[in-house]
Amino acid sequence: MTPFGNRRHQLTPEQRTAWQSAQTLWGVELHDPELAPHAKAPSFAWFTFPPQVSFDLPLADRLGVGGFLESIFAHEIGHHALSPSTRLTSLKIQHQIARALAATDATRIPNVQDEVHRLSNLWSDMLINVRVAEAQRRRDGPAAPPEMVRMWTVLGGNGSGDTLWWVVLRAYEVLWGLAAGSLCPAEPPAAPVDPTEEKRRRLEASSTAQYRKTVLENMRATQSKQKVAEREQDFLAQDAAAEVQREFDALALTNPRLDAGLLAETVRTFGDDPVSGALRFGMLLAPYLVGQEDMPKPGAPSGLCDGETGAGPATAGELVAVLGDARLQEDPEHPAVAKARGLVAPSSTAPGMSDPPGTSMGSPTISTGQGYGLAKTLELYRASAANDVTAAWYQTRARHFVRPLLQRATTAPPAGTEIPGPLESWELGDDLADIDWAASMARSPTIVPGVTTRRREYLPDVPPVASVSLDLDLYIDSSGSMVSPVRESPAVLAGTILILSVLRGGGRVRVTSFSAAGQVAGGHRFTRDRLEALRDLTFYFGGGTVFPLDLYGSRYSGLGRTSSSVRRHVVVLSDEGLLSMFGAGQPQYADVAARVRRGLDTATLILQDPRRSITTPAAAAGYDVEYIERMDDAPAACARLARRLTESEPSHVTRTPGGFRG
Repeated sequence: MTPFGNRRHQLTPEQRTAWQSAQTLWGVELHDPELAPHAKAPSFAWFTFPPQVSFDLPLADRLGVGGFLESIFAHEIGHHALSPSTRLTSLKIQHQIARALAATDATRIPNVQDEVHRLSNLWSDMLINVRVAEAQRRRDGPAAPPEMVRMWTVLGGNGSGDTLWWVVLRAYEVLWGLAAGSLCPAEPPAAPVDPTEEKRRRLEASSTAQYRKTVLENMRATQSKQKVAEREQDFLAQDAAAEVQREFDALALTNPRLDAGLLAETVRTFGDDPVSGALRFGMLLAPYLVGQEDMPKPGAPSGLCDGETGAGPATAGELVAVLGDARLQEDPEHPAVAKARGLVAPSSTAPGMSDPPGTSMGSPTISTGQGYGLAKTLELYRASAANDVTAAWYQTRARHFVRPLLQRATTAPPAGTEIPGPLESWELGDDLADIDWAASMARSPTIVPGVTTRRREYLPDVPPVASVSLDLDLYIDSSGSMVSPVRESPAVLAGTILILSVLRGGGRVRVTSFSAAGQVAGGHRFTRDRLEALRDLTFYFGGGTVFPLDLYGSRYSGLGRTSSSVRRHVVVLSDEGLLSMFGAGQPQYADVAARVRRGLDTATLILQDPRRSITTPAAAAGYDVEYIERMDDAPAACARLARRLTESEPSHVTRTPGGFRG
């Protein structure tokens, strides 16, 4: 229910006919829309999740499009039938648009969050309008333009001096086969002047001119006329090269005619994949928003769909689903650059052939991988809980390394003698008893011996190796020398890999963040709650480094040795300040690490310590140490550790009786 909706307003017979017809175009059946006359909303139509569409039809009448009810209704239905269709897809489209703005120049785009919403809705609008017009044309025939096209002739005719909207309207003309000038002026608006950029260029030109003047004056006083002339020619060549680059930059970033054609091509190509197409759409239109803060904005034609309203913040589960979509990892690239590279690729190896402009390392569009760091992700989802956003971001980055973490059990479960294998053809002459009649009938209801008959091969059964899950006790250094989680910490990413691997294997984790004396945070119990564990992992103090030996000792005091059903593993992620774990600065606890170790299956320290200062005390206490050159190596080290834990034998098999008693 939207805040504008009112069930007291019912569809008139004419409106109901149009509503039913619009549903037929999409092949769906929805409950009646909300009618909200005089809602004073920004548009005459909007939608919400769960699926609901709302209309202010008197406003549509005032804008001159009230007679196009089927297209108005079909457009809003399309938001639920095509794009975004679900709330998750809506969040993914917005994320793609935000990545495009960031890859272009988000710092020079005013009101980035508003533009993300506007462009996301505009992208969905284009996909829907084109699909509706195609459906109407198929139904009504080519004798007259589809109703959707006729409605946009009215909307587009409202006029707009905005270059971005000229590109959109011209793309509609291309998609619908309309003559130039049908929806927008035949010529694009004159390119606006960015006063900030112009000022910067003037200052740069003035500084360059002064520098060159000084250089030439000094050369005239000390060097020959030939040298001076050569330097003057160098300066002229630099000017020519800079002019060529400026022309290309303008062509690649804001060429309305070219971009309109590329936009039409993008709509055609990604009509069924709104998430992938959104990135290219954003890369096409984002340059038109750069540097527009102090410039007049004519804006879009009035009366367009207002998009989704009343959306709540993304939940923890939604964030994981959104950030985990592989399509959000694609490098943002302007379609013009991608197309130019594709055109020159066949001849790029010819002798003397250089890279085309804009495809070199100096191109304004660079490969950025995910293209959206944690800080920007937190800003995009600022309405959501910061811990949920941070946890989802690290989970996405860790996913590639995660494997179910299990350990071998001491006994294997009983096994049979053979197991069903693959199906093979039963040929004439084979034993009749070997026919698998169910598989043969599934192949064809008509049995043709030697053609449709199948037999099941049986294989000897190898007794499986039983496995058990484990308990991981993870300690992470959150002192000031460690990178903060909000600055994309490799140590936190490494910890995320271990946590997710253990949980996927059915185990439990306990996470402790430590810094200076008394600065300890985390859970006191082992848990299978992923969000709880990741919340503890991302806690950050930023103080000194003192390992909490008092807590460490008390947790394991009185516990017996491990067994076939109890596995205990400790992992510590830190840098070179970990001598305190073996009593440095807290001598009263000097024996705790060694005593605890006797009650564990494994204990591993992953340290960034160039001096290798902890080798001797760690070995004496029975701890394995894996040194890394830089903290960026920690994720790979944790992935290797997970594999070792999976393959290791339980310690109680070979350990002498007694174990750790506290």
